[in-house]
Amino acid sequence: MVRLIHVLWWGCVLLSTASAQLKVVTLLRGTVVDQQTGTPVGTEFEIRDAATGKILQQGRSESRRGTFEAVLQPGQRYIITFRGYNVLRKSDTIELPESKEYSEVPHTFTVRLLRPGMELVRLHAFDPGKTTLRSSAYAALEELKQLLNRNRSLRITVQVSILDTRLVEGARTNPSSRQRRTKQKAGSGQLAPGASPTLLEQAQNLANARAEALRQYLVPGVRDAEERIRFTLDIPPLPIARPIPEAPTVTVFVDQVRELLE
Repeated sequence: MVRLIHVLWWGCVLLSTASAQLKVVTLLRGTVVDQQTGTPVGTEFEIRDAATGKILQQGRSESRRGTFEAVLQPGQRYIITFRGYNVLRKSDTIELPESKEYSEVPHTFTVRLLRPGMELVRLHAFDPGKTTLRSSAYAALEELKQLLNRNRSLRITVQVSILDTRLVEGARTNPSSRQRRTKQKAGSGQLAPGASPTLLEQAQNLANARAEALRQYLVPGVRDAEERIRFTLDIPPLPIARPIPEAPTVTVFVDQVRELLE
């Protein structure tokens, strides 16, 4: 009797193990295409469990057809992230339907290929009147650095704006102050004591300080960064009658991008 119970118990264990090994799966048949032209794109992808964030699969879509396959569990949500040397990072969430048997799910994903003039990043990177980067800007700037490192031929323009800040006209200067200002313009570039900066000077100083903060963060760790990252100032007509506190203060554009084999 004891022997019979032991045999039955092991039988249940084996059946349970076999059942676990024969889980129903869904084959995701993905196709990656360019958002603008619809042509296939070969690019890196990463699949995570949406609930736990665990990486389940990494790979690359086929370069000529843009296709890839992934074996996943039905009835679950997944986050698929695409990125490459010439592809702007993008994450899509997909939920596979419930199924009690093997199934296949086709799905087309779109990505944006890098092109000259394309806007890469638009950030509210500074608080009004400030020149210190907001903590919320670091993630996007770090991704920008990674993109520059993936494509060594990529060149960008970083446009710095001050549309979020109200500038105040200083008190009128006396003749001696105007003389000091004249000497300042012809000399070191620093205002002499007692000279009040004009609105244009205030705007230039603020924009330059913001550009320098960005330079200090972006340049380290990017090869040939001084040649590949160009900074420009976006100074609107002064005075700024209606500053926009949440206006984008940093906009990044593609200057030049080449294929790997060029």
